[in-house]
Amino acid sequence: MKKIVTLVVVLLLISSVCFGAQDERPAGRLTKLGISEETLNAVLAGKVLPQLPFAGFKYFDSLNSMLAALISGHIAALHADECTADYLLSRTKDYAKFRPAGFIGTNLSFSMLLREEDGELCARISSAIKDMKADGTLDSLKKKYIDDCIAGTDPAAVKLEHFDGAAALKVALTGDRPPMDYVSTAGEPIGFNTALVSEIAKRLKVNAEFISIDTGARATALASKSCDAVFWMETGQFKAPDGSRVHDNVDKEDMPERTIITEAFLESPLVYVTLSSSPLLQK
Repeated sequence: MKKIVTLVVVLLLISSVCFGAQDERPAGRLTKLGISEETLNAVLAGKVLPQLPFAGFKYFDSLNSMLAALISGHIAALHADECTADYLLSRTKDYAKFRPAGFIGTNLSFSMLLREEDGELCARISSAIKDMKADGTLDSLKKKYIDDCIAGTDPAAVKLEHFDGAAALKVALTGDRPPMDYVSTAGEPIGFNTALVSEIAKRLKVNAEFISIDTGARATALASKSCDAVFWMETGQFKAPDGSRVHDNVDKEDMPERTIITEAFLESPLVYVTLSSSPLLQK
């Protein structure tokens, strides 16, 4: 695993699952790459933290644990992509989103992560994604499974097509980033990612299968060949407050070793989510 030393990479780590602590710098370990939160906050102390209305960042393994910490007051805010933030806000009035004044905006690029040895499969999936962009299918899926879901409509579960004698494409789902990776209260995967995989499988004429894993187990599941692909996020564009582009390269430092990513199928800006009663909204 490459050592994280740059601001861009650290920001990527934050954007995935880190949160602002309001009263003191948090302690503990960043389990993702074994980087202590103390080290992370020391790196950010003179570069990012002065622009933010809280004192540091803390690592969590899941959205549910983040929200529990937010509700209990252990953290002041959480960093999330805007699609997930808007989904949370659409389901309850307890949350609000904000962007700190003067803070450089960042986009997340959503892709599928595969083993390096499966380069041919990765190329085929990327080609299908590009075709879906070109023919409007991706926009249609986004409207139905993301935009309409945020508006309050839970889509029906996707019916997977079966091709006799075809190879299987096993894709891991976590249910931890609605409305993209999303599991219904009945336990059915019904998010955008399931519709995306279904369409890709249909175009490649393979039989898609979904397996359920924890968010933190994605790299392990992929390496152990429990699945062929997992969903992954990388930092994409950085934008200044005036909208000008500062950085335009997808940063791949956070990827596990010997893995590759497909063509990105979605981009979403990063925002902060806090309680609707939080004093951060007044700053």
